[in-house]
Amino acid sequence: MALGSSQVRCGFNPALSNKIAINIASSSQHHKEDFLILQGTIDRLPNLKYVLFEVSYMHLELPYHSNEFWKNNIYLKYYDINAFERTTYFKDRLLYLSNARFYSAKLRNYYIYKDDKVHLNKFGFDTNNYYGSFNKLNYDTSKITNNHFKIYTRENLDIFKNNTTYLFNMLDYMQSKKLSVIICTFPLYKTYLKKRNPAVVHRRDSILTIIKKKYSNVLLLREETDTLQFIVNDFLNENHLNPDGAKKFTALVNQKLDSFSTKAPKRPH
Repeated sequence: MALGSSQVRCGFNPALSNKIAINIASSSQHHKEDFLILQGTIDRLPNLKYVLFEVSYMHLELPYHSNEFWKNNIYLKYYDINAFERTTYFKDRLLYLSNARFYSAKLRNYYIYKDDKVHLNKFGFDTNNYYGSFNKLNYDTSKITNNHFKIYTRENLDIFKNNTTYLFNMLDYMQSKKLSVIICTFPLYKTYLKKRNPAVVHRRDSILTIIKKKYSNVLLLREETDTLQFIVNDFLNENHLNPDGAKKFTALVNQKLDSFSTKAPKRPH
């Protein structure tokens, strides 16, 4: 099971995995949603052995979504997971009302403008996801150097403490369930790398070092600064891979999967 934000959604193609896999990542999905999805589906997936998720550059210093996050309606309708953490009502399954502007734009683009380039494989991965800012700039590195993009640089130690505690709770749970875990940092284009806040990077990396020492069931796949394997044509934009980049990244995930024991202990029911 792959969990995470749009970086995971764009960067891991289950069709290329050497293990039967599913990618349940989605845009803006944070560890809070990841954990709720895992807890809410684990009993329905008795053969689950591996979990992949991300701890990206800003993951530990961005706040979690509120209990009324609009995507909670999606999790409830399609996964039967109550991310609201309250009693749910009929309207909570009405997707359009959860974010009318978003769904109106999707419906307009599909039915009126016929602007739908999405090609999903049987695993739900978009194999035609090339049409980002880098494609628009024809992968011209000189133009990309001057391209404006959004990056968070604000530090927040209170959020860092809260998110780190939550992350360790997630890992304790996965360890108790005898799950093998791959924690990823996804490749970033060099212009994005240069604009990261070094203090945020240092705190995140210090936690990854602790995790590596503390959890024997966890492997790290740290590709954030890999500018040799991942070239400009592998990127959708500054911090997302396109399907070509996903092919490379999924191959690296396969190597990590092969590193785990072929006779992993069975998860207790």
